[in-house]
Amino acid sequence: MFDDDIEDESNFPPSADSINTDADDANDPNDDYGYFEREVEVTFLRAIKKNKVEVATFELKSLRLAYNMDSADCAGAVFHSMMRLAVDTPHNSASELYRNAASIITKWKGVLGFYVKHIDEQIEVIMKFEEMCQEDYAELVPLFAQILHFLYDKDVVQEDAILRWGEEKAGADESDKVYLIQSEAFIQWRKEASEEEDEEEDS
Repeated sequence: MFDDDIEDESNFPPSADSINTDADDANDPNDDYGYFEREVEVTFLRAIKKNKVEVATFELKSLRLAYNMDSADCAGAVFHSMMRLAVDTPHNSASELYRNAASIITKWKGVLGFYVKHIDEQIEVIMKFEEMCQEDYAELVPLFAQILHFLYDKDVVQEDAILRWGEEKAGADESDKVYLIQSEAFIQWRKEASEEEDEEEDS
């Protein structure tokens, strides 16, 4: 699903030394997942500094065992680190922020790939993205559907994960459907494509 060779991007963000690694104010210091998420971010930034995927994968495996986290927890934490890096990397517009995110996802999707082999883990990534937009990263809100589409294009999340997330959100309160509504056109496109494929198989 993921390529071992991660291509370089000319506009890749600055080194880890220039990125703020302090925990978010929203993180509860007494919460194991909060600690874990922060450790994942530090590990991810260290891997960026060394420009080695294997550094991240080895150390993240150790963290996962130490904190007794499952793959979905790791997927959410790694994706959080990637998107936080995109936000922390200098940008002057939404389009530049999108390019930051796209560059980071493209270059480092191999790290995330170890933890999104199953649909539930991919849904966790989408839900983590929602959580980030709702709580701390307002800049990402207008880019939600665009980045979701990019994650699909890069095989980070599969069609089934997106459609299942959409189905689960369909019964939510209107206030909790902001990102579903934003992604409606993309989800409808994938639904129609899936239905056409099913019809072709049945014919």
